[in-house]
Amino acid sequence: MYVEEYGPTDGVPIVFLHGSMVAGWMWMGQVVDLPEYRCLLPDLPGMGNSADESWINFTDTSDRIADMIGVRCTNGSAHLVGLSLGGITGLHVAAQHPDLVRSLIVSGVPYGKIPSALRVLSTVMLGLYRRPWGARVVARLFGIPHDESMDAFMQTALQTDPASLRALTDEVSKMPLPQNLEMVTVPTLAVVGEKDTTPAKHAVPYLQEVMPNAVGCVAPGVGHQWNAENQELFSEMIRLWITSQAVNDQLMHV
Repeated sequence: MYVEEYGPTDGVPIVFLHGSMVAGWMWMGQVVDLPEYRCLLPDLPGMGNSADESWINFTDTSDRIADMIGVRCTNGSAHLVGLSLGGITGLHVAAQHPDLVRSLIVSGVPYGKIPSALRVLSTVMLGLYRRPWGARVVARLFGIPHDESMDAFMQTALQTDPASLRALTDEVSKMPLPQNLEMVTVPTLAVVGEKDTTPAKHAVPYLQEVMPNAVGCVAPGVGHQWNAENQELFSEMIRLWITSQAVNDQLMHV
């Protein structure tokens, strides 16, 4: 996979896992806010600069991330931060390779049956995303600002492999969370934006219930892509969780 690296080579490593239809660039706000850390931003298979590496499934992608951590991270382990598709992927990495994960933060992970309206919306967005004008419509739905992020989004849309995007979307629609989460003891912070979807809201209490060391919280006043909506809070949440497994006072416990 294609990976961008930022920060001091001897800094504590954080691997940031992006959502669908975007790429590692979506985390640049956190890179700026966390300069003391070694930040690794992979483009997941089939997307962005990894478009020539087809998405197979979560198991394969998790193995690729594990290989990357083993090669690029100090002591062969890292903290993981994932949003949406990246959050699901982070859970799979923790389930398959627990020794490589120091801690985990996931946000906007869906759980339970996906409502038919959301499935239809996903299908529509897939069709739009393949066309330049349609990609701009999807960008507006995502709340992408009209700055360099818009340019990055449009470039990612041009690069992304349509077959891979369909494959991962189909996998997400089938309740793709790992089956053995009760065995995952990695310290985990499960978060959802107050304005996120119902499946994402269902995931937080579920993960807190089944994972022995999981804490569930709600981020007030934000939606799905809240690492950009409230960049400062998201970044401070990462710093507090990594340093002490503490939770920012602005987050509401489930």
